[in-house]
Parts: sequence; C-alpha cells; structure tokens
Amino acid sequence: MLDGEQLVAERDVALHERQQLSVRIWQHSEEDFWRVQVCNPATLSTTVGAGDSFLMKLIEEAVDGSPSAWHHLAQWGHTNLTRPAPGFRAAAV
Repeated sequence: MLDGEQLVAERDVALHERQQLSVRIWQHSEEDFWRVQVCNPATLSTTVGAGDSFLMKLIEEAVDGSPSAWHHLAQWGHTNLTRPAPGFRAAAV
C-alpha cells in the first residue's frame, strides 16, 4: 500500500461454498483515512475517511472482531468486483 499505511487486520472470508475472498484493512498513520482491500484474485481497494459512510462502521466492527462485519465487507467487495460501480476499479494482482 502507500507510505504511512499500516495493515490493521485481515481475514479470509468464505462467501459461497467455493468462493473465498481475502479482506484487508489498512490505516494511514498520519492522515485520517482507512483502506479496505478485497481480493478474489482480482483486487478492489477503496479509501474511507473517518466517519465516512457505512463502510467506516463495518471497518470499526471488523477490527473489533465482528464476523458479520467481515462478511459484509467481503460481500461489498464481491459485488463491486463483479459489477463495478462508477469510480471503482478492479485490477488483477
């Protein structure tokens, strides 16, 4: 990731019987933003400002260990990887 970003948490999440996604959460040490990265093996990554959108709540809950928050982040990533929203880019790793 970018300079100053630190990996805070990561987990492999099974969405379907045969589909597992890797979800990583990064925090920038000086700036006030977080990054969520979902891989399956394509990669989707987005930054989230503190207090910004539903993703910030999911990030906080996932870092606190909530299995349902991890599942929702994986589902969000899977949806955007298969049907990208305007402004999101999925890239092969």
